[in-house]
Amino acid sequence: MKLLPQIRNLPGKVTFSGATSLIFLARNVEGVPFPRHASPIWLEDIVVQVERIFADHFSGKRYKLIHLDDLSPQSLDHFFYEGYIPRGVLTNPRGCVLIHNGMKGVLVNYEDHFRIFSISSDFDLDRIYREVDRIDNLLEEHIDYAFRDDVGYLTSSVARLGTGMNVSFFIHLPALAILYGEDRFGQWLKDKEFNVQGYRGDDGIVGHIYHFSNRYTLGVSEKQTIEILKRFGVSLISWEKQIRTALRNSVARRYELEDNIYERSKRLFRWDDHSVKDVFDFLSLWALAWQEGIFTRKRGLNFIEVSRVLQKICATDPVFKKECIYVLRFFRVISGEDMHHV
Repeated sequence: MKLLPQIRNLPGKVTFSGATSLIFLARNVEGVPFPRHASPIWLEDIVVQVERIFADHFSGKRYKLIHLDDLSPQSLDHFFYEGYIPRGVLTNPRGCVLIHNGMKGVLVNYEDHFRIFSISSDFDLDRIYREVDRIDNLLEEHIDYAFRDDVGYLTSSVARLGTGMNVSFFIHLPALAILYGEDRFGQWLKDKEFNVQGYRGDDGIVGHIYHFSNRYTLGVSEKQTIEILKRFGVSLISWEKQIRTALRNSVARRYELEDNIYERSKRLFRWDDHSVKDVFDFLSLWALAWQEGIFTRKRGLNFIEVSRVLQKICATDPVFKKECIYVLRFFRVISGEDMHHV
């Protein structure tokens, strides 16, 4: 397989319509059991400390403090799809508190006492690391973290032991998947020094969305972790853009993509037997055609027609419908207002 293009001078931020980056830091209070093993009294004590810190340092900076176990399932869903909370909080929000200002903040009492996070709707690892580092330093001024000189930060999972840092990004790579084939491209990715998952976790790659994250937190610094993933991400984006340009400039490939999308839409609309992958891959290719100008408002499959397909597929499954809508938003092809008309 062709090697990735070499990027010598890495930019701090790369603009790409199909990428979202996330960094979170796992931190715990010295001498207090991890949330999974802590009694309600321990968890309440941590919340009291957090509320005090919030009042003194966060409330005046447009941060909000929310007790998640007071929220409805619909409200929790919103925070999950925005990326502020992991899926596990949906089923067990007991004792969990969220402090956030837009796309950065702290989740309290989930797997670790503190999950400090920042999200970017682009590929911008440097900026979001600076944001989590600022919050981390502020908390550390008031809380004695569980830390050992020979190991690093103590965490509830050995997978986070050391830096306690998870660096990841979701990226939409339909052109690469089309050119090389999903199986071949996926096999090549397995040889890399980081974790590779799909949009829905371990369910496989759907919608040509790949989720990359660091594999190691011991024996490597925060800066090294970010540089490794940044170099790979910038190279992937450059590669995907090159292939999209070739696709856009080839009449034969444009027609081939159009025919593929129309055939998928007809099959989804007429048949009841379809998989999550069938639906997400269709949305992925349709988004690619829109992003590259192959489909326009006057030509090709429009949003109303795609909405009809989704309404037919999701007529009895509102949860899956919500997933489809948020995938389309991830592709940057619909707005928040459009979401209400699907």
